[in-house]
Amino acid sequence: MDTDGRAGFADLLRTLRADAGLSLADLGTAAHIARGYIHHLEHGRRWPSRTFAQALDRALDARGALLDTWAAADGRTHGPQPANPDDQERLALAAHNPRRVDEATVSALGDVLAATRRLEDSTGSTAVLPGVRHHLALARKLLTDARPPVRDRVGALTGELHQYLGWLLTETGHPERASAELDAALAIGVELDDPDLTSLALTFKGTLAWIRGDAHEVIALSRAAGRDGRVFVTQHAYIAYQHARGWAMGGDVTEMDRALGRADDLAATAMARQAEAPDGMYWHGAGFFTMQRGRTWHALRDSRYAARAAAELTSGLCQLPDSERDSEWAASFTVAAAESYADAGDPARAVDEARRAIAVCRATCSTQLAASLRRIHAQLREIWPTMPAVRELGDEVRTLVRAR
Repeated sequence: MDTDGRAGFADLLRTLRADAGLSLADLGTAAHIARGYIHHLEHGRRWPSRTFAQALDRALDARGALLDTWAAADGRTHGPQPANPDDQERLALAAHNPRRVDEATVSALGDVLAATRRLEDSTGSTAVLPGVRHHLALARKLLTDARPPVRDRVGALTGELHQYLGWLLTETGHPERASAELDAALAIGVELDDPDLTSLALTFKGTLAWIRGDAHEVIALSRAAGRDGRVFVTQHAYIAYQHARGWAMGGDVTEMDRALGRADDLAATAMARQAEAPDGMYWHGAGFFTMQRGRTWHALRDSRYAARAAAELTSGLCQLPDSERDSEWAASFTVAAAESYADAGDPARAVDEARRAIAVCRATCSTQLAASLRRIHAQLREIWPTMPAVRELGDEVRTLVRAR
């Protein structure tokens, strides 16, 4: 990142706000960003995501000047790209003649998948969903005609695309369709004896069980996902945190604490071997594991542990790279932090965290985030109905996208 450009962004932000006659609180309200965070931006102590830079540009009526300054310093002028033109051309040719699929075509499909995962971080799951469906259809077509030894690689990528589509459908609020895609990924993983794909499909089926509130199934699926020792330790760490969360959902603090200890040990090993981790696990850093610990305490939904949950979640979010902190997936942890602050009796912090998630929700059009934000506002309104910040939050939440 360009240090001088970063300072230039901070200077321009201060100047534009002063010229507009806005206080930090005024700009925070207009951009749906906590005023404390804007203060850090103006003094160069934090670096925003493209989502937040765009929100500030709009709120200040900067006509793209602030966003352009951010892009020049960030080094990603147009944001992450879905794939390079050579890959797209190679895949287009393969679609017309699937019998000629070769290693280069399979590599191109893998590169597209990797680039799409990165793109999702900034645009949200809804934006990349059509492209992933298209590439899955192409992979299935190639699999029909592929021959050994290329066929196994096409099969593995097809399974990854099924798993990824399952994740996207989960994020966009379609659990039944997500389950079908994960079942397809699991079947391919078993057929190819691919431990990573099999484990990941079982783990995400555990996520669906968590969304349904089925603690016993979360525990059972986590155990199944962690059975194969060939799976890389980073995945085992994530599975262990999910296992602990299953115990927390059932209110068993003793078993939860035991499972958390194992998860923390695995996370420490994963961090020591981070350079060896598969490319698809790029987001599994120290902040990610801290957030998983916080979400486990949050799953208890017990006021005695709420402050601890909030502290862990907030700490984990602060450890994330700036490019990931304001992503759609990270915003779900921001909402969990808001709920934990509310459970701990701190409505002001709860509102600040919720408003941060609102900015991401607007940028990604996430129906799942919108539903979560409506839930946290209802919780706050029930306990602090006359608090001005809670009322203002309600006005913002009511304008968010609703599930289709």
